[in-house]
Amino acid sequence: MVFGPPSTGVVLAGRGWCLQGEIVGVNPPVRAACTDMAWVVRFAILTLMPNYRRVRHAGATFFFTVVTARRRPLLATAEAVATLRACVAEVRAHMPFVIEGWVVLPGHIHAIWTLPFDDDNYATRWGRIKAQFTRRCSLPHRSAPGCHAGLWQPRFWEHLIRDRGDFATRMAYLHYNPVRHAHVARVIDWPYSSFHRCVQRGIYPADWGASEPRAGTVAAFGE
Repeated sequence: MVFGPPSTGVVLAGRGWCLQGEIVGVNPPVRAACTDMAWVVRFAILTLMPNYRRVRHAGATFFFTVVTARRRPLLATAEAVATLRACVAEVRAHMPFVIEGWVVLPGHIHAIWTLPFDDDNYATRWGRIKAQFTRRCSLPHRSAPGCHAGLWQPRFWEHLIRDRGDFATRMAYLHYNPVRHAHVARVIDWPYSSFHRCVQRGIYPADWGASEPRAGTVAAFGE
């Protein structure tokens, strides 16, 4: 999902690194084909370009995955979650959106937002939330480009919710995520989740999640 800039003499090819014609991290047929450096550069550009296209629909509902840099457990404390919550509230005051679902885990966040009918700018909202958190928290970090600097991975994963079934599936995946990552045994035991609000509203029973919900292709959920 995130690619840092290649160092001198290194070219990124798909999901592998190429140094002096040698490809690391891709299958043998691709490695054999990547002997010509000019071809490797072309291959890298054609492969990576689609990764930077984002779906934009004003007023739509989106599922997001946002990850900390190097998946550090920066959100593992109540203090960190409270700071994040304050940052989200501040951004929403200036750029409103509806929070349909949210779960905060030590190294990543899943969220479902609905944007205003005339607005598709979720990227700026996430950028401001991450920047506010970086400024407010007391966690050590360094300011530099790339996925190994700062507190957050520089990009995030988004999915356009297409219908009610898709919405229900993503909500179930989001709320079950703490159990899936073995942080708790029951969904209701994880404190940093919109599941509690959903129980209060009668959307889920309190004992929901006794078994993992069917969530389609897990790889398509960004986590």
